Amino acid sequence: MKQAQSVEIAYLMSGGVVSQRRLSRRGEWRAGIKTFVVVAGMALAAALLVGGGLLAAHRVVNAAPYLVVWMIAGVGAALFAALRAVGRARSYAVGADIDDDAFAGTPMPLVRRTPGGYVMRLAPGMTGQLEGGRAPIPLESVIGEGVVDVPLPAEGRAEVHIGMATFVVGSGPDRGPAPELPAGVVRRFARKSLLPLQAAALASVLLCAIRVSAPIGDAEMRSAIPTDATPLQVELMLRQEAQLQAHAFHRCFDVMPISCQKRGYVGVKLSLARNGEIRDHEIAGSSYGADCPVNQCLSDVVGSWFFEPVPQSMSLVLPVQVLRTDKPLPYGHARAAADVERKKARDAVARLD
Repeated sequence: MKQAQSVEIAYLMSGGVVSQRRLSRRGEWRAGIKTFVVVAGMALAAALLVGGGLLAAHRVVNAAPYLVVWMIAGVGAALFAALRAVGRARSYAVGADIDDDAFAGTPMPLVRRTPGGYVMRLAPGMTGQLEGGRAPIPLESVIGEGVVDVPLPAEGRAEVHIGMATFVVGSGPDRGPAPELPAGVVRRFARKSLLPLQAAALASVLLCAIRVSAPIGDAEMRSAIPTDATPLQVELMLRQEAQLQAHAFHRCFDVMPISCQKRGYVGVKLSLARNGEIRDHEIAGSSYGADCPVNQCLSDVVGSWFFEPVPQSMSLVLPVQVLRTDKPLPYGHARAAADVERKKARDAVARLD
């Protein structure tokens, strides 16, 4: 059975060791699992925090889509971060990025694991030697004019010089505990996974939460009309309530001719019980003549109104202003044509009479 291989790289400057790192397949598994657990834990904590916030804000959370959203976001973010961590644990990178293991003018993976084993990536300008056979091999002889990947033999050793930096690469059996990623790398991968979790939080608020109506208490059940109000004050408050409900009058005018589509006033005669219930109602008068027969329709609309409880039963006439709706009226030729048709219809009725 082929024994697992690991590679240890030492980074030296002016003869002193700056850092050391070991690569192995077990280290890749450890990095991936650790990153997955960290990001999945972040997703779980975020889901609980958002859910608690929604409940505290009096929202009803639909459990099924909420779980689906957070499962997709959490597992997706954790899996993506884990794959990035595995790729990072598979290679020893040099360059100017904060995640690189050592500084170099040209960013590249100096050592990385491939399906065929570990290889070193060498570029023009690098010097050193590779020891893995009967005699050391100068690296200049294998580099040529371009970048080349040189397999690292088992039990091999290489010295690579890049400017003033020296890298000592040694290959051997994979023994001891699984190596970890450099400090801070997992934390940076986890921080980069916050975007899908933020999107899941937004989706939870917009798609999975429904506002809960506040419980109705004694204050809400109390009438807006004080019990000690004078008859004049009661009448003024009832006028306001009637005017707020007058927008429903528009349906009586939508079927009328164009000339009826205008503002006006209606006198509404009401008989109210103490609880605000309408006992009797009728249209006492209106500014619309016989050309606009809307009184019966207006009376039907008034029958659907409701009022606050009043101090005592009363009968009164409320003047209500009729306002047009936002529906646009035809103008110009269209309005003229409509008026002509209406005049023809009236003339025809007059001839029959």
